[in-house]
Amino acid sequence: MNALKPLDNFPLTRSADPEEVRAALAKVYAEPTLELGRGARKLNGRINECRLQSIRLAYGAYGVDTCFNFPAVDCFMQIVPLRGRGEVTSRRQPVSLAAGGLTATISPDAGYLGKYSHDYEGLLLKLDRRALKRKLSAMTGVVIDQPLKMDLQDNNGTQSAQTLHQYLRVLATMLNDARPPLPAWWVSQTEQLLMVMFLCGHRHNYSHLLEQEAADPAPWQVRKAEDYIEANWQEPVTLETLAEVTGVSGFSLFRAFRRIRGYSPFEFAAEVRSRNPK
Repeated sequence: MNALKPLDNFPLTRSADPEEVRAALAKVYAEPTLELGRGARKLNGRINECRLQSIRLAYGAYGVDTCFNFPAVDCFMQIVPLRGRGEVTSRRQPVSLAAGGLTATISPDAGYLGKYSHDYEGLLLKLDRRALKRKLSAMTGVVIDQPLKMDLQDNNGTQSAQTLHQYLRVLATMLNDARPPLPAWWVSQTEQLLMVMFLCGHRHNYSHLLEQEAADPAPWQVRKAEDYIEANWQEPVTLETLAEVTGVSGFSLFRAFRRIRGYSPFEFAAEVRSRNPK
């Protein structure tokens, strides 16, 4: 019996036929060109994908050396290797991939060439560009008037980047026990957390807005956010809503929760739900 792999509860394809693998990818992403290494004619394709609302998390393994050439699409992508090695080239810039550290981020409209070893296994986080733009605007309180562009090579040394990569691994394994449909509040909170970590953990052309010093909200504004969460615990909680309720940027409020309370707004929302009847 084969060992359980991440996201096995959400299978997309199991195939030895390269054309079937390409067709499966075309349904949820974009159809790539695919070359197999070392004279291989078949592979051991195993692709899983869980779709939330604005985010998709996928797992892939192929069993032979592979080379995919993906066209540009309208989303951001985070490539996180779990095993083996690879190399991604986007806009003529190559980045090595290695389990436990080296990852890559692809911006919309870029496309990429991915080469993977026969033993490669990896996760792919896909984020809708419009949802991510709205999240960045809510976090900073600034109108995002230029396209968001991520650096291809991740800043893996930051705590936020490491936390994101670790969380993706845990989330992919945890979802093996999930049964759709997933609760709406859980989907919302998970997407909130992933987008905040993605924007904070990797360099992009708006990173300076997240790094600059800003006046923290007052304790009464944190309490006002808590009051709102307690009164609306059955509904999804977003940074956009909390920013509107408190009159401060979502990211400032997020940091203030951490500093004053020792937890995030989303952790507080989870605690409130745990002590209320279903």
